[in-house]
Amino acid sequence: MSLKVIELNDVSLQIGDAAGVAAAGPGFALLEGREAILGAEAEERHRIHPTSSYDKFWHELDMEPLRIDGRIRHHADLAYSQLLELARKAQIDKEVLLAVPGHYSNRQLGLLLGIVGQCPFRVTGMVDSALAAAENASSEERIVYAGLHLHQVLLTRLIRKDGELAVDNVVPIPQLGRQQLLDVLMRIANDAFIRQCRFNPQHEAASEQELYSMLAAWIGEKGDEQGNLEMELKAGTMTHTAKLPRDQLLAGLRKFYDKLLLSLRPLTEPPGAGILLDHRLALLPGAVAALGEAGPLRVARPEAVTEACLRHHELIAGGDGVHRIRALPDLDSPGEVAGKRAGRNAPTHALFRNRAMPVADLTLVNNLNGSGDNALEFDLPGPSTTLGRILRKQSEVLLDCGEIEFRLNDAPVKGSHLLKLGDRIRFPEVSDELLMIEVSDGR
Repeated sequence: MSLKVIELNDVSLQIGDAAGVAAAGPGFALLEGREAILGAEAEERHRIHPTSSYDKFWHELDMEPLRIDGRIRHHADLAYSQLLELARKAQIDKEVLLAVPGHYSNRQLGLLLGIVGQCPFRVTGMVDSALAAAENASSEERIVYAGLHLHQVLLTRLIRKDGELAVDNVVPIPQLGRQQLLDVLMRIANDAFIRQCRFNPQHEAASEQELYSMLAAWIGEKGDEQGNLEMELKAGTMTHTAKLPRDQLLAGLRKFYDKLLLSLRPLTEPPGAGILLDHRLALLPGAVAALGEAGPLRVARPEAVTEACLRHHELIAGGDGVHRIRALPDLDSPGEVAGKRAGRNAPTHALFRNRAMPVADLTLVNNLNGSGDNALEFDLPGPSTTLGRILRKQSEVLLDCGEIEFRLNDAPVKGSHLLKLGDRIRFPEVSDELLMIEVSDGR
């Protein structure tokens, strides 16, 4: 069974591996008697049962007693229950890596490790989520990562220094999360139903929940492609329809983005820092355009955290005990420290079909006979073509496959990647594998 990565973001907790997402669910819980309903099912009912619903147990991970009777005593019990459910869906029973939000205190991390210590899997390493998301996404000297959570936006500034990309500063912006944004949209939509239909959806729990679910779907599926919103709600035998122009909804969100920009801009000073948006934040209508006012902006790929954890799993899981990793080797750094680090671990040859080839400049090809002595030929479905290159740059060895997907240590990746001793490279369709090795000159 492949190594799994658990990314703790309460908008959607996600368990992934080299094959993709194995299980996911938002950080919601609904308590009915002694049972806990978790994830999406709980979110779909939390406006109907507000007094028995919880959505802050990951945000405020603690052991403060809840005012309820039963086996669920505090937030930690809810977190434990959701981890168990996700682990069952993802079929985890061995080792995992944790990607954790940067605002967690050492006390909360200790509590988290205590929680997972009771789960049927073993945590071997832990890394800052923002660091993992940014590790292969940008080449700027400073990067500000903006992550959307249920009850906050978390800004993390990362800097390149001494051959590493490291967490420099973490700034939580409370009361500016997905749920507060949905509250704004709920007020706008509710007013529209009152004006257009003389119907108040928030007078009944069922129609309030239906309205919430419609708006949550609208902000979470199409990013900047959302158009005008037409909503239909039923109350008894009556059907009420209200139309909300996109511009009106964006105007309501503008205050949300303006508050975020106030905190974002100081972290990008002096000018030149790149901004990397969490894909959850980038889905919000108008977010990319509004936050791009603070500087050059990119959007992190949904699988970026999992891929980075799998790429660096030996470093993240190394050492005694489990500690939060807040710096990773900088693949883009030309500095002397990075060069020395890469040189110590740089392979000299690629082992392919029992033949060791020097890595000075190797071309990876598909069904290209006669392509030269420095070519490694694969037998992939599809046309004859060049797949990529392995080349040495000073003391580093790089693999560059452009937009063609390959597997590096079982993690699906594209583009350019630094190679080290022991790395395994293959393509999804075939079993042939490249192994990066060192061949001694005998001295």
